[in-house]
Parts: sequence; structure tokens; C-alpha cells
Amino acid sequence: MTATTLAAVWAAVAPAISTQAAFPPPPLDARVWEEVAAGKVARRTIAGDTATVLGVGVLDATREEAWLSLTDDRLSAEIESLTEVALQGAWASPKRLYQRLDLPWPLNDRHWVIGLTNNARLAASGVWERTWTLRTDLLDDARARTDAERFDAAETVSVNEGGWLLVPLDTGDTLAVYQARATLGGAIPDGAVDSYTRSSMTSLFEGVERNATNVRRRYGAGCTPQPGADGAPIPCFR
Repeated sequence: MTATTLAAVWAAVAPAISTQAAFPPPPLDARVWEEVAAGKVARRTIAGDTATVLGVGVLDATREEAWLSLTDDRLSAEIESLTEVALQGAWASPKRLYQRLDLPWPLNDRHWVIGLTNNARLAASGVWERTWTLRTDLLDDARARTDAERFDAAETVSVNEGGWLLVPLDTGDTLAVYQARATLGGAIPDGAVDSYTRSSMTSLFEGVERNATNVRRRYGAGCTPQPGADGAPIPCFR
């Protein structure tokens, strides 16, 4: 798909995204679409009190496949240093997750609870959005569900939020926009978090794409239907 076509697809949904998305991205210029058309994940940093990292790319999966992949409870298992415990919800439903990032000595581990939400209002435009925000009020509830000693030794992050936007393409692929804003605090500068997130952006998109292949197999006949962003169940794949 050409840069011009991608830009036109985005222009058609941009008004709805700017007014209804929980995390609308800034205007995307021609260079972004040129990179995406060349098969790359366009990476940008949005300046602010804590920088937001942005990634734009095309996933080799339908919107539904991409959605089921990025919301999949198993996706985080690929990250060896991440411990994750579901406190509420599963798969594509709204969820509450405790997560702990295991860091090498002498750094303390970092932990947090996030709430993941589906944007039904925006879904009316055909764009599906999945977002996460901190739920510090639920952190203590997670202690009994994980290693208490490591829980007590971990530091709580103060910023962790972002989301995915999925726009279906006529080719059967999906235009995906990822945004993340986070700080680990302590001796870890925000710039280091920003650099790591940018450098791992392509791997993140590839992981979602790769997991979509697994989802196609698991979400077949007899599956447990999961909600799309609009709340309607996604039919099992044939």
C-alpha cells in the first residue's frame, strides 16, 4: 500500500480519533507514511513532562486478529523479565493487571497495576482502541497474588499509560498506532526508558503479528467469543 493511500485512510478516520480516542496521536506527517509504506515501523517521540513514544506500522493481520493478539493473556509471557498477574478480566475484556518488571541488581524491581479498557465510542467509526492507565488504588490487592517479598522490595512507578489504535485496511491488513508514556523513576532516567521503548518498537509489532498466527489456530470452532472494541463478540474463526 502506498504512502498516499495510507495517508488517505488515516485522514478519513482522523476526525473521529481526535475527538473520541482516549489517546489521540499528534498529526502524522508524510514521512511517517513513507516509512510505513516501505514496510517499517515509524517511530517518534512526543515531547512532554514525560515523553510519549509513538509507533506506526501495518500488521499482517485483520483488525480482529490483531485485536485478539494484542489483548491475548499469553502475549506478555514472551517478556522474560515481566511478571504479570490478572486481578480481574481476561483476554479482550476490560482487565486489571498487576505487573512487575524484574531489574538486575543493584536496581530495585518496578511494579504497578494497570486497567485496560476498550473504547466503544470510537469503535463506531471502525477504529478499535485498547488503552491502559495506572490503577495505583489496586496495588495492595495484588500482594497476596504474587511473591510478597519481591512485592515489598519493588518500587511503584508513577507514570504508565498508553494504547493501541487499529484501523482496518482494504488489503485485509491493519494499520496500527501504538503509544506509551512511562517512567521507572529512581536511578533510571526517562531518557533511557524512551530509548529502550523506541529500539524495541519493531520487535513489539512483530510479536503482535507473530502471535496473531497462534490466535488464528486457537480461536477456531468452539472458541470462547471475545468482545471487540465495540463490545460485540468476535465470531470464532473457521
